[in-house]
Amino acid sequence: MIIHTLIYRFADSVTEARREEFFAGLRDVALGSGLITRFGHGPHHRLPVDDHAKGTTANAIAQFACPDLATLRAFSELPHVHAFISRWRAEIEYEAAYANHEDVLGLSTTPATPEEGHRMHHTEHTVTVDAPADVVWAVLVDVEGYARIFPPTQEVVMLEESPEHQIARLTVDVNGEIQSWVSRRDIDAVRKVIAYRQLENAPMMGYMGGEWRALAIDDATTQLVLTHDFKPRDPVDGKVAGKFTYAEADEMIKAAVERNSVADLGAVKEQAEKHAAGGSAA
Repeated sequence: MIIHTLIYRFADSVTEARREEFFAGLRDVALGSGLITRFGHGPHHRLPVDDHAKGTTANAIAQFACPDLATLRAFSELPHVHAFISRWRAEIEYEAAYANHEDVLGLSTTPATPEEGHRMHHTEHTVTVDAPADVVWAVLVDVEGYARIFPPTQEVVMLEESPEHQIARLTVDVNGEIQSWVSRRDIDAVRKVIAYRQLENAPMMGYMGGEWRALAIDDATTQLVLTHDFKPRDPVDGKVAGKFTYAEADEMIKAAVERNSVADLGAVKEQAEKHAAGGSAA
C-alpha cells in the first residue's frame, strides 16, 4: 500500500467554502479514476508552537491510498488530473508539498473484517436537458423547492444561507421510512456547480457528498451531472443502524443512490424544461 500525502497552505483569501469545493473536486478526480482506493482530507490542528515555527505551517492536508507506486504513477499522469490542478492553480492561491510513502503505521493495511474496511463509493449520473444552463441552475439552487419536485422529499427547512452556501434540514421518505439529515451546499454560481455533503448523516450513512453540475452545451441545451461519494456508517455490534450487516447496508445504499439519481435528474430535467417552455413552475 502506497500513501500519497499532500500538505497545503491556502492563502488567507481562500474561503473555507472554496477549500471544501477544491477537496470535493479532488475526491471526485481521485476516486473516480478507479486507481485510488481511499481518499481523505482535513484541517491542520494548530498548536501554540506553530506561531513561532520557522518553516511553512500547513492549514490542510489530504491523503490518497493506492496499491503500489505504479498505480500512483498512472494516476499522476492522467490528463484530467493535470487539468484539475491547472484550473485550481489559476483560480486560488495555495502552496503544496507532497510525499509518497508506505503506510508506516500500518493503518491502511490492517486486515479488514468482513464488515469493515470498505472503500468510499463514487457514482456519476448525467442527463441532457433541453433548457438553457441558467434555467437549470435556477432549479438546482432552489433547495426549498425540492420538496415540490422530488416526491420522496417531504420537507426542506433552510437553516443558514448566503450567496455562496446553504445549510438545510431535509426530511425524506427512504424506502417507506421517514428520515432526516442536515446538508451543506457550497454554491459556485460562475461554474454552476453545487458541492453538497451531509453534516448530520442519515441513520445508515457514514459519509455522503457529491456535486450537481449544470454544463452548458449550447444556448438551449445543458448537460446535468449528479455525482455521489458515499459509504455506510461503521457497524456497532455488527449492525449498521441497529438493523443491517455492513454488506446489507452497502447494497441498500447503492441501490437507493442508483434509483434516486435517475429520479432526481429526471425531476430537474422536467422542471427546467417546463420553465424553458414558459410553463408553470408548480
